[in-house]
Amino acid sequence: MGKRTTEFRGDRMQALRQAGGLSRAQLALLAQVSPETVRNAETGACHPSARVARALAVALGVPIADLSPPGEAITLKVLRRRTGLTQKQVAERVGVSPGMVSKVEAGMYGVRALARWAAAYGVSARAWAAAWKAGRERRREEAERKRGERT
Repeated sequence: MGKRTTEFRGDRMQALRQAGGLSRAQLALLAQVSPETVRNAETGACHPSARVARALAVALGVPIADLSPPGEAITLKVLRRRTGLTQKQVAERVGVSPGMVSKVEAGMYGVRALARWAAAYGVSARAWAAAWKAGRERRREEAERKRGERT
């Protein structure tokens, strides 16, 4: 299933599916995935890839953000996954390598063409910059936590 979305809400997807009067098999058919994929996503047995999450949201007629939990730190990674994009797709939109996208999302590198990056993620430059800072902060906190574990 490709890279997994860790912030996917299977319970929300199930509620939307049931409210729409769809069986798992019907949703699977609409999203062009297997019924097992739908079941695994709903139960949390596995998280769907960005492509599958996007297909499920489209099949349910909701924005991909509706299948993400509220209140989580909004990093570039979260923004990208909420739109159902892969790092490769963002890289193609911006004109860089997927590795560069990974490093930018982690806050390791800044960018010069802020408007182009923001457009690739489908957000304003201000929202993109805030998400970049959140990713950088998360990386810094993880590094501090690891340093504390070693001492």
